[in-house]
Amino acid sequence: MSVCRQARIPHDEISMKKTLYLYIWKEILPIFFIGLMTFTIILLMDKIFKMIELIINKGGNVANILMLLFYISPSFLAFTIPTSVLLGILLTLGRLSGDSEVTAFKASGISLYQVYVPIAIFSISAYLITSFLVFYGLPWGNRGFISTLTLIAQSKPDIEVKERVFNDSFKGLVVYVDKVPVQGKKMEGILIYDERKNDNVSAAFAQEGSENVNTIFAQEGFLISDPQSKGVVLRLLNGNIHRFEPKTNAYQKIGFNTYDLKIEVGKNIANIQKNLQEHEMSINEIKEKIKKMKAQGGETTSQEVELHKRYAIPFACIVFGLLGVPLGIQPRRSGRSYGFVFSILILLAYYVSLIAFEMLAVRGAVPALLAGWSPTLMFGGLGIYLLIKAANESPFKPAVWVIEGLDFLQKKWKKLSDV
Repeated sequence: MSVCRQARIPHDEISMKKTLYLYIWKEILPIFFIGLMTFTIILLMDKIFKMIELIINKGGNVANILMLLFYISPSFLAFTIPTSVLLGILLTLGRLSGDSEVTAFKASGISLYQVYVPIAIFSISAYLITSFLVFYGLPWGNRGFISTLTLIAQSKPDIEVKERVFNDSFKGLVVYVDKVPVQGKKMEGILIYDERKNDNVSAAFAQEGSENVNTIFAQEGFLISDPQSKGVVLRLLNGNIHRFEPKTNAYQKIGFNTYDLKIEVGKNIANIQKNLQEHEMSINEIKEKIKKMKAQGGETTSQEVELHKRYAIPFACIVFGLLGVPLGIQPRRSGRSYGFVFSILILLAYYVSLIAFEMLAVRGAVPALLAGWSPTLMFGGLGIYLLIKAANESPFKPAVWVIEGLDFLQKKWKKLSDV
């Protein structure tokens, strides 16, 4: 019988661990996904307004806008996943602590380190997903974003032109149209100021290498999509092309019945990619930007810090897992409310330290490598210290002070509300 009992103990331990892991994951995951959705929508809000403007001004449909949001989401998920990991862990352990379930775990012989194991697995999984988004999701998203923008621009190019307004939507061109009929793509009374170099208008004058500006008048015109060149053609009818050559003090004029002016929308859309904010760039794009700026003798410290941050930020999932356990089990009356406050304070401290170290690097006080990794290493070290301290049941006084302060404010608020 003793042999059977000894054989049964490992099985019971495995079953208990499995139950514990599933229970903690079941508590964390709903909060994690709610936080992920909330934080991502908040960060995307500015983009959503711009997308709505795109629908109104450039003829995009809802499906294209949803695709644009989907393609740009990896640049935000790389930040919101670590944030949601911290929120999920703090709120979950805060609830378990508030309901005395952590005390019940300890009474059953389950140490804090054993409680941390499923959280560590969850944090490492989040780290792997975030790293995948940083290395592979961002390049894929940027390519899809530019491709969808090009598709929108080609589908309804006539939306770009408004009547009795100087339209500068096309690079190198200013277009003025006296009248755009409500139906169709036809335009009337067209004036075009063309300052592009080496285009088909310049060829018409055989002035090779000239940098002059062309002024074009036409009675009518309309835009035609050209899928092969990823652009559009502005077909002009019954007009004149005017140019003044300052070197020779000569004035030139040529008339036409039909003239096709190529507008390369693809190049204009590509310029959007060059103007992407650094947090929206992939690692390879940041490296390419650093290389170009160094070749031009520019300062690259800010870009180098961003590059190291891109490697370090996925580790924030593991760091927040270390911090969330000891701070989440602090004794309190209401677990979820205090857990939310703790998560906000930690996130503020972490991202403020990122900004502070970046400013120090720009001023030359610290190297870019140290500026990118220091916040993660500092908070990681603090997390390990707090985890060991909590496992030894030694309270972390600053956390206790925060809880006492929040209790005091809550009591004062209740007294004021009762009055």
